[in-house]
Amino acid sequence: MRITRRTIMESEIARKPVATVTGLYRGKFGGLEPLTVDKPLSLDEVRRNPIFYELDLHPELRDENLTGHGDENLIGQSGENLIIDVCYDNLSPMRLQDLRRGTDIPRGVRFWPDWFDIPPYEEMHDIDGRRVYPRAPGIHTIQIRTGRRKFARMGRVRDFSPENGGYESPVFEIRIVESNDVRE
Repeated sequence: MRITRRTIMESEIARKPVATVTGLYRGKFGGLEPLTVDKPLSLDEVRRNPIFYELDLHPELRDENLTGHGDENLIGQSGENLIIDVCYDNLSPMRLQDLRRGTDIPRGVRFWPDWFDIPPYEEMHDIDGRRVYPRAPGIHTIQIRTGRRKFARMGRVRDFSPENGGYESPVFEIRIVESNDVRE
């Protein structure tokens, strides 16, 4: 028998996303409310309030792969952070603060809310050079990327590849309206 082709099987322990995004939300007095095109933001809300999103931390990875550093009493510490970028209206990705398990995210938590602000500029240019008006009335897009960063790679290129536990959310659409009288 002659072997003509060798098939290399992928590891059963394939890299899974370290965190996925469950949705976008707006802050209200009663808590967080889902943010959709059907429930628009007013210009005043855009100016005053951030947009919230919720991270679903992978259950097998949430404690062992997002551990912080500096606490010698922690078991299974690997010194990795959760890195997050937000792509708003096809602009260059905005880097959000790295989140560390144990300091920024408590241990044992599965879902974690975080937030970002819509860019405070009247006019910007997207990655193709087109004019974009981030706070103008209309429909805007948001995509969130998550990944893992080892402590040794701090300050280096951010890697959102699947091999690094990376994830890209679907493109979310939100609507901004001019009037302050937004129906709930």
